Amino acid sequence: MVAVSQGRAKVLRMLCEMLQNTSLFRVAATKWLLAVILCSGFAGPIRAQDVSGSQSTSSSLSDVMPHQHAPIAVRSRPVIERLPVKVIDPVDLRVGPVGQVFVADVKARCIFRLDEFSSVSMVAENLSGIRRISLDADGSLFVLTSDGGESGIHQITPEGRRFLLHTLHFPATSFVRTTIGEFIVGSERRVWRISIDGELILMCELSEPALDLALNPAGGTEILMPGGQILSAVGEGQMRNGGFGHPESIRLLTRPDGRLVTLTAPAGPGARSGLFEVSDVLLAKGEFSTLAWVPEGTRSAGFDALGNLCLANPDLRAVTRVTSRFMIPCPHCGKPTLMIFDADAPAAGRVGSF
Repeated sequence: MVAVSQGRAKVLRMLCEMLQNTSLFRVAATKWLLAVILCSGFAGPIRAQDVSGSQSTSSSLSDVMPHQHAPIAVRSRPVIERLPVKVIDPVDLRVGPVGQVFVADVKARCIFRLDEFSSVSMVAENLSGIRRISLDADGSLFVLTSDGGESGIHQITPEGRRFLLHTLHFPATSFVRTTIGEFIVGSERRVWRISIDGELILMCELSEPALDLALNPAGGTEILMPGGQILSAVGEGQMRNGGFGHPESIRLLTRPDGRLVTLTAPAGPGARSGLFEVSDVLLAKGEFSTLAWVPEGTRSAGFDALGNLCLANPDLRAVTRVTSRFMIPCPHCGKPTLMIFDADAPAAGRVGSF
């Protein structure tokens, strides 16, 4: 029994080492192989009737010993794959609830959709001046365009129908859609709110142009300013400090757990682009907590429901998916359990809570 367990643990370690040194494994194969090994390797003690070959009986839930479902840490690098879509200048992207990736290409004047199997389809064409896209829980896509001093907010339904919801007589740079269906729009040094009735209301005036907008867990609006400062809109004309991002931040994002991160684009030689946690206090540039390093030239990013990354890079003309978090069935009860690929995880044979 000890030899069998050690052998299975050895196979798991070998698989993780192979994942670190090859890019040929795809996400689906990785999930399936690791689930098989974990289910067979940590399934608990073998009962006497199983060893003797006597007829086994199905186990009831009462036979399952109490156990935890803490995340399983596997020592491995993330699975990185370049998605099969030809882009020219991907300006924004969003990840849907079941893994679809929506990519807006400003030069191609269109929006692509990649489903969970990476099959590509066209969502919208002939959209000039795409700036940002947003996705709601029902699957509708919202697009902010700005061209020739005017801007528009468009809705694209899951069936592919397109509607122009609002026309704005100023160049908008960013927007978000709130949980109650209103739009918050950034434009130069002003932030506007578009009510459900379509009324345009000035929320605040800023000393510098807003770089990006995001929603916090409470549904409020966070504004990224040059230098990394983040302002929270708490009412018409009322702002408060919402934290501090990396001083070289260009985009503001909300992770699935509600935490805010910023994407940087440093200009100096040798500087690295990355995703950094937003801090409650002002920090020096090198003190911000790093979520991930990303290729130079990355201009937008998105998260799936588990927190895996998707990156759009105009310099590389590429959209890349970085997967380090998977859901696998618990070998004891079948409950979905989080498995995390972590290059710094312990190399021991036993990992996680099984």
